[in-house]
Amino acid sequence: MTGEFLLDARQATLFLASLPPGTSLEAAFRMRLAEGLQVRRDNQPCRLSSEPAVRLLGDGRLQGFTDWLCDAGAGPVEIDVQVYSPFSPNHVHFLQARMIAGERQEFVLTRGNTLARLSATGEPLPFIARLGRYALLGVTHILAGPDHLAFLLALLLVVANWRQILAATAGFTLGHSATLGLAYLGWISPPSTAIEALIGFSILFVAAEAAFLARRPERRTVVLVFAALVLMGVTNTLFLGTIPITVWLGLAIFTGSYLAWLNAGGDVRRTVPAFSAGFGLIHGVGFAGILLELELPRGDQVAALLGFNLGVEIGQVVFVSVIGLAWLFSRRFLPAWLLANTRLGAIALLSGAGCYWFVARAWA
Repeated sequence: MTGEFLLDARQATLFLASLPPGTSLEAAFRMRLAEGLQVRRDNQPCRLSSEPAVRLLGDGRLQGFTDWLCDAGAGPVEIDVQVYSPFSPNHVHFLQARMIAGERQEFVLTRGNTLARLSATGEPLPFIARLGRYALLGVTHILAGPDHLAFLLALLLVVANWRQILAATAGFTLGHSATLGLAYLGWISPPSTAIEALIGFSILFVAAEAAFLARRPERRTVVLVFAALVLMGVTNTLFLGTIPITVWLGLAIFTGSYLAWLNAGGDVRRTVPAFSAGFGLIHGVGFAGILLELELPRGDQVAALLGFNLGVEIGQVVFVSVIGLAWLFSRRFLPAWLLANTRLGAIALLSGAGCYWFVARAWA
C-alpha cells in the first residue's frame, strides 16, 4: 500500500518544538509520518518498506510518500492517523483511499476520531452517512474554536433576554452561512490571514459594546480610537501586515462613527442583530477555511457544505443554551454584586483576548 500526504509547510513548524535545533521542516514531517501513522491488517501491523520520502512543493506544501508491506489476509485494513492532531486539537485529516479496481473511500479524521477502516469492497458511504460525518466535524470545530466561542459569549453579554438572544444568534447564523457557502464554492476568496485578524476585532468590538451598556463612550474616547486604528493601519501597511490599508480605513470610519452615535445617545441593543450578521460574514469565511484545506472532491461538496454548516449550528445552539441556562441559574442563587463583577471580568477577559488575536494576527 502506497500513501501520499500533503501538509501546509507553515503548519509543520509546530513539529520543531520537540525536535533538536536546526531540524528542517522536511525532516520533521518525515519523522511525524514514521511515528504518527499506524497501519494494520487483521490486527497485525504493516511494515514501512523504507523511510518516508518528503519534499517541499512550489505552492508551500510538504508532500510525503510512504510504502507499507502487509501480510496476506482477507481482513480490512485499518489506518490510525495521528500525524498532526497531537499538536493541535482542531486539526483535521482528510483521508482518501483508492483501490486497485478504482473504488474510492473517504474519511474525515479528528483528534477524537483518528481511525479509518477500509472496506474490502471499496463501496462509498451513503450520502446520509457522509452528511453526518461533516456535521460532527462542524460541531467539533466550533466547540473547539476559542475565538468563535468568545464572539458568541460577547454577544450574550450584550443582550438582555431570550428574544434578543434569538435575534443575535439568528443574525450570526445568516451571516456565517452565506459566506461559508460563497467561500467554499470559490465565489469569494479574501485572504485568510486578514480574516483571522478581523475575527479577533469582532470579539474586541462586541466586548466593548457590552461595556458601553453601562456608560456611553466620551468624545475623546471616540477620537482616540479612530486615531489609533488609523495609526495601526499605516504601521501595518508599512511593515507588510496582513490587512490592506483600505480595510484599516474602513474599520476606523466604521468604529469611530458607531462610537460617536453611542456618544450621542444611541442604544447598543438596537444594533445587535445587524452587527451579529455583519460579523457573521467574517466568521463564515473562517469556517470555510477548514473545508477548503481538506481539498474535497467535487462529488462530496454538497454533503460537506450542508453537513458542516448543520454541525456549526448544532454546536452554536448547544453553547448558547448552556451559557444561557447557567446565567439563569446564577441569577437565582448568586448575589447581584457577584454577578456584576463576573460580567465585568468576562468583558475584560474577552476584550484582552480579542485585542491579542486582532493585533497578533494582523502582524503575523
